[in-house]
Amino acid sequence: MKNLNLSLFGIIACCILGASPALSQAVKYAQSGLSYLQIAPSADVAALGGTYAATTGKASSAFSNPAGLALLEGADVSAGYVAWIADIALYSVAAAYSIDKIGVFGVNLVSMDYGTLRGTRPWQSGDDPALRDQGYIDLGNFTVNDFAIGISYGRSITPQFFVGGNVRYARQDLSPNINVAIIDAITGNIIDNSENVVTNIVFDFGTLYYPGFHDLRFGASVRNFSNQSDYFDQRFELPLTLDFGVAMDVLQAFQNSSGSGNSKLILALDWVHPRDYSERLHVGVEYGFIDMFFLRGGYKLNYDEEGLTAGLGVHLQTGGYGLRADYAYSAFGDFFGSVNRLSVSLLMN
Repeated sequence: MKNLNLSLFGIIACCILGASPALSQAVKYAQSGLSYLQIAPSADVAALGGTYAATTGKASSAFSNPAGLALLEGADVSAGYVAWIADIALYSVAAAYSIDKIGVFGVNLVSMDYGTLRGTRPWQSGDDPALRDQGYIDLGNFTVNDFAIGISYGRSITPQFFVGGNVRYARQDLSPNINVAIIDAITGNIIDNSENVVTNIVFDFGTLYYPGFHDLRFGASVRNFSNQSDYFDQRFELPLTLDFGVAMDVLQAFQNSSGSGNSKLILALDWVHPRDYSERLHVGVEYGFIDMFFLRGGYKLNYDEEGLTAGLGVHLQTGGYGLRADYAYSAFGDFFGSVNRLSVSLLMN
């Protein structure tokens, strides 16, 4: 049975990694759309340098590797806040519930808040002549609405092999309050006056495999798999991302039993292939004391701005309930400064 588990995982991992050469031949740097789907909403994942294989047994696993849902026991509800660059905020909510012998079902939502923006268009004949030297017409304030809502499922195929999937409806509304038109650069005439809305169905799926050496685990995932999207006369891809990772509590390797005392030291490594950039490497480390206090750190390689990550967490357990609070800091270069994340979860066993 162990050989069967390894074979299943190997087949899926090879399919995922085997697709990467084809993607690398068609990399279009920074040209994918609905890029908010790439932002990690969970503070614990972000603090670990974006390593996804180490996140298991949580409702928020749907945002990283949905196979991690299969290790959830009971119910979990989590909420997250990301103070993104340029005063942009991302909000997330995820909930999951485990049903014996059937699997774990979940729902999730991410939503972007860009604040209030100011709309303009080029001056054209017929507008107020007094504004001609200004060169543009002020259209007033407007807001942008981005969100993705989904349902997820994870289950164990064997005690060592887990699979999961997530299907989401993603929407981007570039102006719900006004119609932002495309203007002909030569004549200044309006070409189109549509609703400026892009929607798509997005799929995520992944696997987790425990070979039996302490808690060593391998994870593979595909995120943001979808058809192409059309916006006016432009066609673009969504930020498809392939991920293969490994994680382990290294202190267990020095113990005679399966436990590692009051401390855990998880090392995680993820190889990431996004559609719109070259290969990246994520490295993370987490120290946990009595399963209550956690210190995390990580680093992202081959990024233009992102790099160092750090964070901490507190997990409290009382009776049949557990409460988790996690914070993450991500360095974003001299221009953007930093990104801060906060996640809170309630676990009911």
